[in-house]
Amino acid sequence: MKQDFLTAFSGMDGRLESVLTDEGERLRIVEGASGLRVSADTAIRIVANYETLAIGDGDVAGAKLYALLQTVSPVPLAAAEFEEGVKTEPSEIQSIWRGYDYLNIIVKVKQQGKHLFHFVEDEAVVDENSGRVKVRLTLYHEVSSSVQDYGKRAYLSVPLKQYMTEGVRGVDVRFRIYTYSGCFKTYVLDEAGLRVEEG
Repeated sequence: MKQDFLTAFSGMDGRLESVLTDEGERLRIVEGASGLRVSADTAIRIVANYETLAIGDGDVAGAKLYALLQTVSPVPLAAAEFEEGVKTEPSEIQSIWRGYDYLNIIVKVKQQGKHLFHFVEDEAVVDENSGRVKVRLTLYHEVSSSVQDYGKRAYLSVPLKQYMTEGVRGVDVRFRIYTYSGCFKTYVLDEAGLRVEEG
């Protein structure tokens, strides 16, 4: 059994019918979509425990889902679009990686109460020499309580497909997050891999 970020697709009735892995493999959902209903003919981002199964003649792969959770996956917005300003309550990144057309992030939070996440697009500029778009993002994080609690995880998946316009060869991301240390950390994901910058 695996746990992965997946893109799930619904049918005309809003039931999930198939998933696309971050390796580009399309799998029909054989069972276990947990009764989740979404809008008809849409794609949503999920985290799921699942196993792959051979169906039919053994060539077509299917997926059996055991548990799934919808991720926080809004398209990033400019800072000016947040009417009450950009909130950056602290959190910690447990893991961050590129997957298909998304930046996948598992965040740990310690505060009780309701957490609201979004992504702030600070800048998106195409480098004419490399043909790659340089995207700077900040995690928007608003919390209804400041009381500390044991750590909880949140699953975030930043859509990046909108940056892959005609002529763009790739996306380099700088993802900034405010930490419990009282400073920002920037996670840089580019052709060289992943590195972290403090401050």
